Amino acid sequence: MRSIFSVAIIMCLGWSISVSSQEMSKRLTNQDIIDMVGLGISDDVIIAKIRSASAQDHLGFDTSVEGLKNLKVGKVSDEVIKVMINPAPPPVAAVPGTATAPPALNPNLPPPEVGVYWKNDANFVPIEGQALSQAKVGGRAGAMFTYGMRSEHWDAFLNGPTSKNRVKDRQPLFYIYVADGTSASDFVLIKLNRKGDRREFQIGSFGGVTAGKSGVKRDKEVPFKYEHVAIRTFRITFDSELKPGEYAFFMGTGQQSMMAEGHGASNSGGSASGRIYDFTVPD
Repeated sequence: MRSIFSVAIIMCLGWSISVSSQEMSKRLTNQDIIDMVGLGISDDVIIAKIRSASAQDHLGFDTSVEGLKNLKVGKVSDEVIKVMINPAPPPVAAVPGTATAPPALNPNLPPPEVGVYWKNDANFVPIEGQALSQAKVGGRAGAMFTYGMRSEHWDAFLNGPTSKNRVKDRQPLFYIYVADGTSASDFVLIKLNRKGDRREFQIGSFGGVTAGKSGVKRDKEVPFKYEHVAIRTFRITFDSELKPGEYAFFMGTGQQSMMAEGHGASNSGGSASGRIYDFTVPD
């Protein structure tokens, strides 16, 4: 009986250690912040991510003197470092003669956190985004993206044949809460091509007799209307239904530059990076 009891204790301890290890692996670290800065993600987005992880106790920052030195080497701004040290939102300044409680969130608007949201009845469903980056490469290769490379086009790739963000409406209503200094006009909606176990869209071309170009291919853009409904908040609507398929809102932050022109000219890469929010409209 004592042996069975001992085995049970050992199993419980092993399970506890495993769970603890998994929780540690989910924590946001200094290197995660440095990586996001390297991808060109804005301070607003990084700070929102830190505060979101803080609410779930998923922070694992090293803010010792040595840790701060490494953050500055990684070009992390002072504003982000201050939030890493103290992720609590700043207190709302009290106005004399008024209550100090913060204003309640407007149920008709998405939460004030940078991102894209689908309005599903009364709920705002976040469309999970990811960073998209491209390294500049000269010569015949032309350009290389985080997700893949082709010989004649710059193609951005998303892993998986379909998005895990499923939007059941054919004429959905979206809201975008943008970073400071940006607008809904900085976004495009793209129809993605399914290619086996991935989805892709062309973001440039190079070589041959014609000039190389960077930027989203025009015939893959899906038109939409936007309305500024609150501070940094835009409502997105469509004149017609979306066909079943794979889509993504893309916010480009890179140069949309022309490349060398003319027959026999050397091919050179451009630069493009940004944030992408993918979703699927099922059949």
